Amino acid sequence: MAASAIASGHVLRAARGGSSASPRSRWLELRSSVSGIAQSSEQLWANCGANLSWTVDGGSARGRWLWTTSCSSAPQDRAPPGNGRLPPPLSRRSGSSSSSPRSRLPPGGDRMERFFATCAPGLEEIVFAELCSPMIGARSVQIGSAGVAFCGTMATGVRANLWSRSAIRILVELATGPLPRRRRADPVYEFVRDAADWPTLLVDESSDSPSSPPQALSRKRGLVPKFRTFSVNSRVYDCEGVSNSMFASTRAKDAICDAVKDACGGSRPDPPADGVASADVPLFFSLYRDRGILYRDMSGVSLHKRGYRDVMHRAGLNEAIAAAMLTIAGWNSHLPGFGLANRNAGSNSKVLLDPMCGSGTLLIEAALMAINSAPGLMRNLWPFETWHDFDPSILEACRQEAIAAEVRAPEGLRLLGNDIHEGALSLCERDAKAANVLSMLELSCKDCKDYSPRLSPSLVVVNPPWGARLEPNSGGDDDTLLTTWRNLGRFLKSSCNETDVYVLSGNSNVTHAMHMKADKRWAVTVGGVDCRIMHYYVLPPKARPAAETISEAAAHTTG
Repeated sequence: MAASAIASGHVLRAARGGSSASPRSRWLELRSSVSGIAQSSEQLWANCGANLSWTVDGGSARGRWLWTTSCSSAPQDRAPPGNGRLPPPLSRRSGSSSSSPRSRLPPGGDRMERFFATCAPGLEEIVFAELCSPMIGARSVQIGSAGVAFCGTMATGVRANLWSRSAIRILVELATGPLPRRRRADPVYEFVRDAADWPTLLVDESSDSPSSPPQALSRKRGLVPKFRTFSVNSRVYDCEGVSNSMFASTRAKDAICDAVKDACGGSRPDPPADGVASADVPLFFSLYRDRGILYRDMSGVSLHKRGYRDVMHRAGLNEAIAAAMLTIAGWNSHLPGFGLANRNAGSNSKVLLDPMCGSGTLLIEAALMAINSAPGLMRNLWPFETWHDFDPSILEACRQEAIAAEVRAPEGLRLLGNDIHEGALSLCERDAKAANVLSMLELSCKDCKDYSPRLSPSLVVVNPPWGARLEPNSGGDDDTLLTTWRNLGRFLKSSCNETDVYVLSGNSNVTHAMHMKADKRWAVTVGGVDCRIMHYYVLPPKARPAAETISEAAAHTTG
């Protein structure tokens, strides 16, 4: 500070013309003094990630301060929790950018990253609650469209992959910024090529000398570097000049391959051997109007594929949707704030029933929730394990945390399932065994109208067939569907009195056959179909409205 004050005094004297020295001497003194001020100021603001410089205009003594900030360890470009996210500057391969590309930063488990968890439209609030839970501990969580944005360390992203039951993918941001819009620009190509240090991301240095820079691998003893495979999945929303997602993916791949070829002497990565899902570095490119965001996909394969199922029933329910239904029903005790529609909440009974269980997705997911088992623990391989900047000890530590968090099933817990098809029940048994929860299930093979549960359930969660997921000529005609839903309504009224019931339907034409009135609905998109999760409370016969009793009697007469 003393040096700064002395320099300031010289500046003032020079400005007032108090010195008798020649103009040339005064100019040299002024330039030296300003340099001293700038040096002292840079030291003062070093911890703030700021740069202060003095630029002199022409040959006069007039000048101006230039103030620039850079993204340092302090999260200056991040909004406080609960507020909107501020985009960081787009990383460039050349120029005077004050921030380095994320791919060039040293690997560190404590560095803050930006993530986006994708999900089915309608499940954003559930994913929000999962990310805020102690199991994941995300920060700055913000609901978006078909997903939730959040911040955290790489360990936070790993926990999100292990623990999120209703998300589809966890994406970690690589670059974001405006698309180039100058004349004759190729916006997608230019954006993606400048977005990261692609040779560092894609050259597998373990195949040669880890100390060799990627650019030198192809020149060293004529060796061809080994590459990590990559894939690009794009989504385009209202982007001028780029209207096709496939075109965006193709130009993004071209840009990445050209960047690697230029750096590695003409060598380029091969496509994934087993398709896009097997890529070492899956990329997701989102374009909205004049901005682009490029992500690395940490999940690779959709998170609904837990690992306990190798054969999917043709009408089977997506595991992420099943988990969301159970969470809405209040079954997941580790996510408070749900199940508020329940009228039987005071019951101490923990008996869950699915009278049309099929291959048992709802039952298996309910069992995993009951013992607090992380759904991602059954996966054997994650894409991020091959990334150059990922520390394997992070995944191992998160796995051990998840294993330690498992608990024994609550006393009195029962999971009852019934289905008319023996083949579906065989799949249920096999998958439950793979998930190590078969002992928690009690299964029965009967038509729903003939089924009588051994215990009175406290909660019913069911996904009846509603037509859109059934193949033609498979018995999914209107009459069969109406009969199925009519039988479900009769079963609920005869065997599930004073019970909360949650039903998933993607066909409003068959729902009315239950002759029951839902008191709450949640909209969700399942496989592109607009669906509803509906809550019913089954009243005892004496308490049912007269109109409902009359319609039920009429249904019995006509059925």
